[in-house]
Amino acid sequence: MKIMKKLLPLSLALALALTVTACGKKEAAEKTHIDEEVLKAGVLTVGISTDYPPFESLDTQGNIVGYDVDMAKYLADQIKTKEGASYTLDFVQMEFSNIISALQTGQVDVGIAAFSYDPERDCLFTDPYYLSAQVVVVRKDSGIESLDDLKGKSIAAGTGTTGYAEAEKIENATVSSPGDYLQQFELLRVNQIDAVVCDKTVGEGYVNSGDDLMILDTLVEEDLCITVKKGNTNILNALNEAIGEFISSGTSDEYKATWDLLDE
Repeated sequence: MKIMKKLLPLSLALALALTVTACGKKEAAEKTHIDEEVLKAGVLTVGISTDYPPFESLDTQGNIVGYDVDMAKYLADQIKTKEGASYTLDFVQMEFSNIISALQTGQVDVGIAAFSYDPERDCLFTDPYYLSAQVVVVRKDSGIESLDDLKGKSIAAGTGTTGYAEAEKIENATVSSPGDYLQQFELLRVNQIDAVVCDKTVGEGYVNSGDDLMILDTLVEEDLCITVKKGNTNILNALNEAIGEFISSGTSDEYKATWDLLDE
């Protein structure tokens, strides 16, 4: 009986400890829900640069449209609050080069602007949602016929993009970012610069808008991802799950067809 008296308090203490631990884990899980990481309840605040059709641009009414925009709406609908409601979106327009700093300073929750994976960027990256490539676009009458011909030439690319970094590797090339892509392609057409580096689909769009430009070659292939503020792993995990559904459901292909992104 004495033994039983000694074991009974011990068993009670163990049960109590397990209960406290379980409650502690439950509270921790609740505290780390995506709801606790977003800037506004039930809303994903998205940094976006609207100069990159067909991924993101403004239509004639000033609405933000594109493949990334449609995808973002789909993903937000898949992600639920603690109460089970779908998330909504708040798009914040800004220069592409400012989106990562906006993440870091808590101005936006995520960046969706055809970001390619780059470990040097100070952010988290989701799983890829699109396979892309950075290409070089030149004038047909430029006399530039290969990547070697770009040595010593003036090349435009988006600030902070992988295309910019790859262009800087070209011997003696002068690389700059004179405005957004609309401005860069206008400068290319009037012979103020020799080439523009951009996403393949974006380049094809500008090439197809006239008969004076052509895609010279591919600089680098890359995966497009969504960027997330460091530390916000619950937002990251929720997006990854939604991206998996976006791809496996065939919705990604539907949107590619809508925005003429399917490979021929």
